[in-house]
Amino acid sequence: MFKQEEFMGRRVLKSSFLEDEPVIAFFTTRELPLKCGERQDLKGQIEQNKKLVCEGLKIPLENLIIPNQTHSDNVKVVVRKEETGNRQSNESIRLPFTVPRSLYENTDALITNQSDIALALNFADCVPIILYDKSKKIVAGIHAGWRGTAAKIVQKAVKKMQEEFKSESEDIIALIGPAIGKCCFEVDKDTMEKILSSVKDEEKVLVCDKMNVDLKLVNKFQLLAMGVEKIDLCEDCTCCKNELFFSYRKEKGNCARHSLAVMLKRGEK
Repeated sequence: MFKQEEFMGRRVLKSSFLEDEPVIAFFTTRELPLKCGERQDLKGQIEQNKKLVCEGLKIPLENLIIPNQTHSDNVKVVVRKEETGNRQSNESIRLPFTVPRSLYENTDALITNQSDIALALNFADCVPIILYDKSKKIVAGIHAGWRGTAAKIVQKAVKKMQEEFKSESEDIIALIGPAIGKCCFEVDKDTMEKILSSVKDEEKVLVCDKMNVDLKLVNKFQLLAMGVEKIDLCEDCTCCKNELFFSYRKEKGNCARHSLAVMLKRGEK
């Protein structure tokens, strides 16, 4: 269940699913944007907000990892140099910093087992997803727009957690945050077909209504197909609740971005 709370004096959404877990995870609102998007007038505020988030998390600014999202299905892992093992260089972001930004270009999902690293991704209608492995102490942040959803990015993130850290699906808790709802997300036939191809036949009727599609529910079904069953899904539609969230569709492309943020509490690995 999601509820509004305050983080550094700004409204955020948190899930009761993680209340007793050693992890900080929340979805921001319009009060705490971390990317200006088309709103270049907010650039100064964005930089202050990044500092504010890091102050609240008690980490240096360089430990806030924000990838350059491109609506891809690319998943990268943030690890320390001594933990790289046989990982491919294009799949991992090496720590400690300074990290060349090119290491997380073209990336729409990040995973880490580092307790002093905060992952943050940005949204304005697309689906924000946080994953947490309560056994292995692994966190992930995922940006699932319709392209990423059609490409099953959330399943690829789960697979990466399994491959890199031996995660078990039954240990993973998933939070699906505020995103555009079926009520407001009308798409063309080609887009609909691509999205529906990512779920089972019996699920198709549940996620679409004429030419409207429920991206959050599609991602939930994809998680269930991977064996992830503990899923908290936020019912808020970013387009309907534009006073609380940014909406690319509602604001006709002239908007900043709200965000997800997730970090293992220090000392918990």
